[in-house]
Amino acid sequence: MFQRFLGFVYLSAVSQLASLTGAQAECPNQLNPQRAVVRYRGSVAVNCSTSVSHKGIGWESSEGAVVKTRDSLITWRVSHLTEWDIRPVCYINREGQCVVELPVIIYKTPDNVSISIVNHTGPMIAGRQYQLQCDVHDVAPVQYLTVKWYKGQTLLDQTTFTEDSKTPVNVNPSVLISPDRDNDEAQYKCEAELDLGAEGPQPPPKKTSGHLNVELHYKPKHSKSAETIIQKDVVTLNCTVKANPAPVYTWYSDHLKVDISSSVLQSSTLSPGNYMCNATNYLGSDSKVFIIESYCCEIRRYLVVVRYGGSVEVNCNTSILHKGMGWESSEGAVVKTSDSLITWRVSHLTEWDIQSFCYINYERQCIVDLLVTVYKTPDNVSISIVNHTGPMIAGRQYQLQCDVQNVAPVQYLTVKWYKGQTLLNQTTFTEDSKTPVNETVTLLIRPDRADDEAQYRCEAELDLGAEGPQPPPKETSDPLNITVYYKPKHSSSTETIIQKDVVTLNCTVKANPAPVYTWYSDHLKEEINSSVLQSSTLSPGNYTCNATNYLGSDSKVFIFESTGPGYYMCIATNSK
Repeated sequence: MFQRFLGFVYLSAVSQLASLTGAQAECPNQLNPQRAVVRYRGSVAVNCSTSVSHKGIGWESSEGAVVKTRDSLITWRVSHLTEWDIRPVCYINREGQCVVELPVIIYKTPDNVSISIVNHTGPMIAGRQYQLQCDVHDVAPVQYLTVKWYKGQTLLDQTTFTEDSKTPVNVNPSVLISPDRDNDEAQYKCEAELDLGAEGPQPPPKKTSGHLNVELHYKPKHSKSAETIIQKDVVTLNCTVKANPAPVYTWYSDHLKVDISSSVLQSSTLSPGNYMCNATNYLGSDSKVFIIESYCCEIRRYLVVVRYGGSVEVNCNTSILHKGMGWESSEGAVVKTSDSLITWRVSHLTEWDIQSFCYINYERQCIVDLLVTVYKTPDNVSISIVNHTGPMIAGRQYQLQCDVQNVAPVQYLTVKWYKGQTLLNQTTFTEDSKTPVNETVTLLIRPDRADDEAQYRCEAELDLGAEGPQPPPKETSDPLNITVYYKPKHSSSTETIIQKDVVTLNCTVKANPAPVYTWYSDHLKEEINSSVLQSSTLSPGNYTCNATNYLGSDSKVFIFESTGPGYYMCIATNSK
């Protein structure tokens, strides 16, 4: 019968992996396999064998125990395993007793995996941020679970878990998305995968949610703002643009006598000049100008982008005989002249909605509008945290805010969010305004331990097209430096060390706030609070180090191997 002495007390106090590694290095009984991964309610069989003479070998377990025998091989076998925290040990009696614990991982795939949108129903709006949630029900052990997020077949993100649990739990990780106009009718899904290592089932079992079909609403946006057409027998002006909901079309021109709501204007009687088509839905509008040029009217149309308060000049010229040409404008008008080239010039442009056109009198009058965009970069761009001061906690959600002051025109503005040099998100605007406005944009973040001391910033960029300044002007906020608090987490839970003259057990672990360290071992006679234990007189065995701060703790077992038995534990801890 298995003897319950001090060695077994140790076995219940340290991790299964530590027991296996330390004990098997010293005991003559070997396990095959050395680690068991079993589906809940599944069957399992593990051999324990020895090649030395002994006084008895057996299995002690709450299920499937094997009584002591003089055989050299015995099998622990359970046909229907239902105990989550089972800890079978194989013991052998010689001069004393030696035990090896079998690490057993019992797993259960989720009953259900589902995906949903948090606090939102109906269509999404392009450029806005939304939170998707994946609900994974009744899965174990959660520390081996990875939840993967997909858009179509593209992996977007994945979430792992730090909890150490043997029994089934429910988890509901989330991910933030900012869909753009190309994501209309996109399909999202999440997938729960249990990767139990080499001893686990291959490929790792996974369960996938149903598809979440996203309907996206976005405003109209033409690929270009103007198109020049030379007049022919039949002229076709096609203003069709992609938008959701479908846009309403409105045409404007001095030459149109009736309202037109079609996206296509086709006629053989259209006069030369400018025809503006406006496509609108509830999210915004976008205009396109069609310039019909007559063969006899060789005036070239211009687009011009001017900084507020800056200077501008545009030439209007012709190669045909005429009866006079000039510029009409609320600033910089040029009286009619017989010259073939005239210049509209303003040295200090301060009118936001300036209207200018060049005219030429031939057999009739030809007019070409000059499209003028007056822009102003922001007076100030700043970043802040909404309703929070002090350090952030890893895994929690926070809202950043970017304030852009006095910028125009806002429909050409893009606010970009960066963490370090990485672009996180960007926001465009649907308003159609010529004069300066103030804009406030927010971003949700969920920092992790790697984000401690990260720098966030926002950037306001005015992209005014090919006619605008290159590169597009931009103003950037000062960096926002964040401090992230997170609990200790060792890279490995055990470490085996071969005895030398001087033994160094280094339990140092990264955490914020810095952890407090505590060591445990039957061989330690005094308290040790250092992260490093160094000595030339340590007895072989296991040492557990616990690192703790106010957010949590994590333990690491150092297995100090020698010819004799011994167990020491070190625990590292941090405090608030």
